[in-house]
Amino acid sequence: MRRYTVKKASSRVSLSNQVLGTAWADAESLSIDNCPWFKSGWKEATTVRLLYDERAVYVQFLCDDKYIYAEHTEINSSVCQDSCVEFFAMPEPDGEGRYFNLEVNCCGNFLLGWGKNRQEITSNFVDPKLSTEYLKIAASVAGPKKEEAAEDNGWSVAVEIQFELLSRLSSRKIQPTRGTIWRANFYRCGGKTNQQYACWNWVDTPNPDYHRPEFFGKLVFE
Repeated sequence: MRRYTVKKASSRVSLSNQVLGTAWADAESLSIDNCPWFKSGWKEATTVRLLYDERAVYVQFLCDDKYIYAEHTEINSSVCQDSCVEFFAMPEPDGEGRYFNLEVNCCGNFLLGWGKNRQEITSNFVDPKLSTEYLKIAASVAGPKKEEAAEDNGWSVAVEIQFELLSRLSSRKIQPTRGTIWRANFYRCGGKTNQQYACWNWVDTPNPDYHRPEFFGKLVFE
């Protein structure tokens, strides 16, 4: 089981794809580099950094990609079919095993839900009006859609997820402090050509399945 230390931001976190000279330079990096279902194609790199403060957790995804594609523009639609990254996390303690599921495509459109499995999450998506106030996303691809192009070489998204949003979505207080541990995993998927089915912590299933909290790793808040 992999572990990652989420450092507390010492300065304002900018939602950008820059690292040097920003708060992101203080964050450790992790790689979405496990490919349990790989058969052919290219294993394209995905680097993730996390920070937090009293208000929010921040996540930056940097993705190599020769085939960038997105067609979903509605909130809580099937963005996993586009060039997409995902962050699943179970705030602890949680005796019922529920987790939040954030999926963001290369243009910054997203899906966010809460539940103990795929079916429950589908019936408990975030209210788009609420997300407008408490969820901020910056994407490198302007969108709202993206067709594959010869010049494609990569994309990025940076996300600010405020704890107030997670608390309202889950109907419980979510406010990590020093020593708090979340169970979590990160994923890459989607697109038309060379679909990426990669994960941070290995998922031991015969077919791609990200809704498997038994394979989550650990996020330790500094």
